[in-house]
Amino acid sequence: MNKNTIIELKDYILNKIMHFCAYYRNENILETSFSSWNVRDVVGHINGWIKFSEDKLESIKLKKSFEDVSHIDIELFNKNIYQDNKNKLLENVLDESKIILEKYRNVLELFTEEELLSNEFPTGFNFWLWKYMAMDLGIHPLMHILSFYLKRNDHNEFINEIENSKKYFMEYSENNINEYNFNDFFENKNEKIQRFKELKKISKNDEFLENIIKINIVE
Repeated sequence: MNKNTIIELKDYILNKIMHFCAYYRNENILETSFSSWNVRDVVGHINGWIKFSEDKLESIKLKKSFEDVSHIDIELFNKNIYQDNKNKLLENVLDESKIILEKYRNVLELFTEEELLSNEFPTGFNFWLWKYMAMDLGIHPLMHILSFYLKRNDHNEFINEIENSKKYFMEYSENNINEYNFNDFFENKNEKIQRFKELKKISKNDEFLENIIKINIVE
C-alpha cells in the first residue's frame, strides 16, 4: 500500500465506525462488562489501539523513546482502555475516533513512500511499515466490527462488510484467506464455531465467504 491507499483506508474505517455506531445507536450502553462489550466498548478499544500505534510511529520518526508492545501486558492494556471508556457517551467516543484518525493521517505524512516499504523500523513486527499501519489502522478495527456483527447474529451486516472491505484484507494479506481467522476475537472457541455454522445456513453461492466460514469451523 502507498500513502494514498492508507489514507483511503483511514477514511474507510471512519465511515465504518460511523455506520457501526449508527446501526447500534439504540443499544443500551449501560449494560457492559469487560467480557461482554457493547458498541461503545468496541469503538473505545479501536480508538485506544490506533492511538497507541500513532504515538509509537510518531516517536519512531522523531527518535523519541516509547513503550514497545512486547513490553506491555496486553490484557491489562485492554482493561485500562475499557475502564477509560465505559462511562462515556457513544457520541463522545465517536468524536474521539474522528480526532484520532485525523492525527493518524498527520503521522503518516511524516514518512516517505520509500519508508513505507521498509521493514527496519522498530514497530515490533518484522514486516513492511505500510503493513504495520494497515494492521493497526484497518485490519484490527474491521475484525472487531465483523466479530461483533457475528455475535449479534447480524449476518447481513457481516456479509456486506466482508464484500466491501475485501480489497484491503487481500492486499494486506497478499491474498491469504487465513487472515480472516477469528480465533483472537472470540473468548470461546465453541461460540465462534457456532456463529459461523449459523452464518453458513444463509450463505449461498459465495465462494469467498464459504472459504472464510470453512477456516473458522474446520481447525
